[in-house]
Parts: sequence; structure tokens; C-alpha cells
Amino acid sequence: MSQELLASHTTIRIPELRNVAVTERLVAIIDHPAFQRLRSVRQLGPTHLVYPGAVHSRFEHSLGVFDMGRQYLTALLRDPNVAASLTEEDITVCLLGCLLHDLGHYPFAHSLEAIHRKGGDTPRHEDLSGSIIRNSVAPRTKGPSIASIIEKQFGLDPAEVIALIKHKPTHHARPERRLVATILSSGIDADKADYLERDAIHMGVGYGRNIDHARLISSLCTTPAGDSIAISDKGRVAAEILVFCRYTMFSEAYWHHTVRAASAMMERALADFLLRDNPSREDLTSILLARSDDAFIQWLVDHSPAHSATHQLLGAMSGGSRALYKRILTLSRINEGRDEQTAYERIYHLTPDQLDDLESRLRATLARLLGKKVPAHALIIDTPPRDKDRIESVLVVSRGLTQTTAVPLEQVSRVVQGIGTDFIKVVKKIRLFVAPELRAQLYEKASPDSVRAELLETILNYSPTESAQQRLFE
Repeated sequence: MSQELLASHTTIRIPELRNVAVTERLVAIIDHPAFQRLRSVRQLGPTHLVYPGAVHSRFEHSLGVFDMGRQYLTALLRDPNVAASLTEEDITVCLLGCLLHDLGHYPFAHSLEAIHRKGGDTPRHEDLSGSIIRNSVAPRTKGPSIASIIEKQFGLDPAEVIALIKHKPTHHARPERRLVATILSSGIDADKADYLERDAIHMGVGYGRNIDHARLISSLCTTPAGDSIAISDKGRVAAEILVFCRYTMFSEAYWHHTVRAASAMMERALADFLLRDNPSREDLTSILLARSDDAFIQWLVDHSPAHSATHQLLGAMSGGSRALYKRILTLSRINEGRDEQTAYERIYHLTPDQLDDLESRLRATLARLLGKKVPAHALIIDTPPRDKDRIESVLVVSRGLTQTTAVPLEQVSRVVQGIGTDFIKVVKKIRLFVAPELRAQLYEKASPDSVRAELLETILNYSPTESAQQRLFE
């Protein structure tokens, strides 16, 4: 049965020149309304406002990860030890996990999940995947659930697939299940191998297109413990390229300053809506799963007061408008001046409440320069996501006549070692964004350098107020 899933039957064509082999049983899942919903969820949220081609969907990506996962498994199964240890259930769970791993995604999930990490009550897409598979979350689909298809047509307990999607590889008890879980989640997983190239194609950039998939896949092996994918000596450069592609995609595309401006505006608009309307998690989930990206934005605009941050921020990036916020200060850990580095570290370690407090101080500084009040949503501090700090390690395995060694890629590659350092010091920038009309007014009153100097002084002189400190202990 698992061999049937690995074989080629009918195909679905996806960019770029990819034929995804599927079976009738897989088509029953792909054609399910819950999976078809992913056609309406953009892979990269508001990024299309900067890169017009970035309108591809989670549906397309999910098919790509399934196909990449199938190739990973096929390569691993050439090893007699792997072929003997993996059960049919392990293989099927892995393939269905690859296909369904993003089933719980919804419009602007990463922006909403960033609010969740700061204390908001928003759903995690990994958790929603299991609920959607079981059809236990509104809006519910008619007919059999995906869980029932998995049970009847694949002979599997859907809980096994849900666990693969929801949990990290180390969660699983059996080494064989940990092994197939790393195909979906690891330093060189099928998810990264697909989205880096796919996003680059649709964004129209070259950074993610240089992965040597053939070499990478042919070099796949297992760690000596047999519980994780690794790379053989001959695949070291292919693994380096994948890591480097990820670095350049974040540096030049995903965290491009205008993309970050759009993302920061979206996050602030969503946070304002949640604070004002305070929907229950169930109501918010129902709203998200019932709408496409554009329909959700329009719904938010329609259900927010005209003076609100939600209405004004989303109005600036929808309905034919594109008035994205502009930078007035950029900080990184390699700024030449000591003040800039100090300001970066000060902001980076603030709590969400303290960031709000600092933003109010910065708005007061701008108000003084302008001679008029600055609206609360007109300035946004954009801090880099904390979950991208670390590059997941990949083991390079060398099998000799008498012994097998496994060494982390960063220990044998100065390229990867440097990327790990550079990612934190160079790529992770903190930016202050303001409404475009506000920046124009500021620069009429003062030079960009003087505005920058005033903002820096405010940050360097900042200490949390009593109220902000008190909230930390409540």
C-alpha cells in the first residue's frame, strides 16, 4: 500500500515544471472542501504588495511538500536498514503529514501568531490542522471528514497524522517515527526545500532557486541512531546551499524592509481589532477559516470604526490603496555607532508592554518636532521574530570501513557557521515605521539625520514607567 503512494499514477502540475504524482485515495483528500480551502489562503500574506507575483497559495505549497517528502522517502528507502525498519504506517503517516501540514493555515496566520506569542488569544495553525482533519471546528464541512477518509481508505488512526503535524520530532517515542517526522521538520526538511524555491519563483527573485535538490536528496541518509535525517559527505555543499538560500531569502525577500512594513501594519491592525472587539477563540477561528485573505481584510474594515487603527491601517493597503509605512530609523547589531547598537539591544529585550510604552515616548518626540499630536497607530516599532534566531543543525555522516562519524554541518562548514552569526547580527533589524504622510511632514520640519538623532536619544534615555513595570508583575 505504501509503495502505491510512492509510485506515479495521475499527476498534478505545479510551478516550476513539477509533476506531483497522486493516487485516487490521495485525490479524495485533495478534493475535500477543507483542503480546497487552502486555494484561498496566500502563502506569503501581504508580501504581494511588494512582490506582485507572490499570490501563490498554501494549496500549491502543500502539494509541493508532499511531492518533496515522497522524494525524500524514496531516497531513504534505498538503504536496506531503513527499508527494513520503517513500517507501512510510518511511510503513510509521513506522506499524509506532508500533504496536510498546512491544513490549519488561515489568512495572515503568521501576523496573528506573532500576536499570540505576545500574549494574544489567537489560534496556532498547527493546532487547527487536527481540528480541521476531524471536522470539529466551525465552519464545518458537509460529508465525510478527512479523518474518516484516513481511517477508511488508508487504514490509519488520524491521530497519528495529527501528531506528526502538531509535535516536534523529539515528541515521538519510536525512533522510526522520529525519523520520518524530521522529513517534515528539520534543518533540511521537505517543507523548506519546497517553500524556498517556490517563494523565490513567485516573488521573482533568484535567492531561493539555487538549491541542488537532486544532489541533496541523493545524499540523504540517517543519523547513526537512525532517528533523524542527515546528509552524507557528498551532500555537504548541497546542504550548505539550502542553508544559504534560506539566509538570503530572509535577508533580501521575507524581511525586505517594505515587506516588514506591510507585515507590521497588518499585525498592528489585527492587534487593535482583537483588543477592541475581544472575540472568543472559537468566533475568531470561524471568521478566519470562512474567508480568503482579501475577504478577511474587507470584513475587518467593515467591522471597525473609521477612526480605529484597524480601519485606517488596512484601508491603506486594500481597496486599491497602497500607502505602506516608511522607515525613519533602522537598527542592527552591526551599526557602526555604539549608540545604535545599544538602542538595538534595549529595544530587543523589552516586553510587549514596555514596547508600547516606548512607542508612546517616541510619538511624543515626533509630536514635539511636528508641533502637533501624532496618532497612536502612526508609528510602529517592528522587532524581528524571535523564533528565527537559530539555524537548525544538520549532521554530516561519514561511514568508513570500521566506524561511522556524525558531525554538525556548522562544525565542518565556515559558510554555515558564518550564516548563523550573520543572521542574528546583520539580517535581524529593528525598524521604526511611520505613515508616509507623517514622514513627509517630519522631513519638512527637520532633516532625516536630526529626526534620527532625536529618536535615538529617546530610546537611549528610556526606562520603563511605573505603570509598565507594574503590568509585568500582574
